[in-house]
Amino acid sequence: MIVDVHGIGYLVTVGNRTLAELGTVGERVRLYTYTYVREDALGLFGFRSQDELTFFKLLLSVKGIGPKAALAILSRAELRVLKRAILQEDAALLATIPGIGPKTAARVVLELKGKLKQEMFGEEAKIPAPGGVDAVAQALQVLTGLGYAPAEAKEAVRKATAGNGGNHSVEQLVTVALKGLDRG
Repeated sequence: MIVDVHGIGYLVTVGNRTLAELGTVGERVRLYTYTYVREDALGLFGFRSQDELTFFKLLLSVKGIGPKAALAILSRAELRVLKRAILQEDAALLATIPGIGPKTAARVVLELKGKLKQEMFGEEAKIPAPGGVDAVAQALQVLTGLGYAPAEAKEAVRKATAGNGGNHSVEQLVTVALKGLDRG
């Protein structure tokens, strides 16, 4: 698509999901862009949100994933669904994308799972919360952010807090809760 910025047209490559969300020709649009520069190529890629742009950059960090493949992955499903699939080690969803085979999908999951955990949990994931109250609230927030209903997230976290005297980190709670939700 071509975006007119004060009389200058920029060719911006966007994914199918982003294109569908944009208005009609002539309407104002706000895109977060990434400039891809290589010795033999120059490309501008556009995204509707900062989160999509950040995830795009994460995808580019995976060996074998270029900008077109990363855009295809982002176009496959909503961002929260993609993040959930990676955290649950569901490479099958990624393998359904044209140009992404099972080995590449597995590599994406392997390389991004830790980075996503770090992005979502930060340093507090390494330190168990005293009393577990803050960890439970944060785990609920992460699960609802991934698209789970508050009721099912609460039940999954309740089951995840069993054992270990209730002393869990946010990362531990979310990991166990996701496994329980995946079975359900």
